[in-house]
Amino acid sequence: MKKGITKNLKNGIIWSAKQYSGAITNTLFVSYISFYATDVLKMSPFLIATVLLVTKLFDGVTDIIAGMIIDNVRLKGGKGRPYDWCIPFIALFTILTFSAPVVNHTLQAVWIGVMYVLTQAVFNTLLQAADPIYLLKAFPEEKERNNVFSVGMVFGQLVSLVMTSIFPILVAQAGTSHSAWTRIAIIGTAPFALIAMSRFFLIKEVTIDEKNEGIQINKKQSKVSVLDALKAIISNRYILILTFSIFLIVICSGMLNTSATYYFRYFVGDVKGMSVIGIASFASLIMLVLFGPLSNRFGKCNVMKFALAVSLLGNIIRWFGGTNMATIFIGMALMLFGVMPISVYFPLFLFDIMDYGEWKTGKRVEGILSVFPNFANKVASGISVSIATFILGFAGYDGAVEVQTDAAMRAIDWTFNGIPTILFGVLVIVMFLFYDIDKYMPKVKADLDNRQVQ
Repeated sequence: MKKGITKNLKNGIIWSAKQYSGAITNTLFVSYISFYATDVLKMSPFLIATVLLVTKLFDGVTDIIAGMIIDNVRLKGGKGRPYDWCIPFIALFTILTFSAPVVNHTLQAVWIGVMYVLTQAVFNTLLQAADPIYLLKAFPEEKERNNVFSVGMVFGQLVSLVMTSIFPILVAQAGTSHSAWTRIAIIGTAPFALIAMSRFFLIKEVTIDEKNEGIQINKKQSKVSVLDALKAIISNRYILILTFSIFLIVICSGMLNTSATYYFRYFVGDVKGMSVIGIASFASLIMLVLFGPLSNRFGKCNVMKFALAVSLLGNIIRWFGGTNMATIFIGMALMLFGVMPISVYFPLFLFDIMDYGEWKTGKRVEGILSVFPNFANKVASGISVSIATFILGFAGYDGAVEVQTDAAMRAIDWTFNGIPTILFGVLVIVMFLFYDIDKYMPKVKADLDNRQVQ
């Protein structure tokens, strides 16, 4: 028993290494790319919003392509593991994104767009699409997989939260210096990319046959056609609901993160005050620790629904509390506590959805179902940043002036508080009314086990 706990702890820590790099890259692209473009490069909000929207929509298309590649291409070393080699390329192009040359704004926009596509639409897309498959193949036993994933999320989130708390201070010190932003990108990506690669060398995929007590399963799987992929998506309402939910969460968090820098600069009066968000983020660790035990007792779906209701409450508190630092802290803590199950543990929900899809259609589709939530994530994050920036642009925001108009101030408030709160309300209603996969899973697992034996 003790040996098993030690093994899960070790594997979980190693598994979390990839999250360190990913969380920092995501923070730079979601929270600071718009601020970098408008206040450091002095680009217009409309220009950077258009660039981000176009690149994100393209990014969403590449997710589907990545899913087809993973389902149909066999590489040496496993089905998901080889794609960890995308990590150093993600770090490289992230650094280049925040090292835009001092040229005219049109060329800077092209530079950011190209680097963004290479970072997010190509290498990060392949990495994220393969990650759930890597987890499934490396730890075929559900209990071990859940334990490793849970431990990995706790350690990964702890490190990323520390860095998230430090970033506002670095950003405040960097100001509008081009070279300082390049240093931030290097510090935040290069060392953690090296650490993240340890997972590739220390955790290998195992064959299904080694974990199924002599049950012979044909390793030479049939190809997954485009028709199979479409059928797997359309006939499985739970992948659609999960995707929609992730879409709304990313829209909310993207708008909130994009406008947070503006909110703390113009409402609170100190960008360094954003560190309170990083500190509040530590509340998410509570859910990371509790999710496993609570899920075992009450079911993953029930825990997730309760947590989302807590998130809605947190948004309401933050909105009505205004610039009060206590209500910002409490609201952010409750919101981040509540989004953890669906934001972080969605691969565990995804494995149930894969089983449900196989049970319903008779075809095991993993790559496409893995990338579909990522597809929603990518499109939503681009739309959210673009929407927030477009709203600021229409309201007359100008990064070159110190005092903003009343319309611009209202726009900042709504993108940081109002719109995310309303969307979270929609999310809670959808999940409570329509996501009920837990009640089918006992029969699904029993029927699939019977099919394997036969």
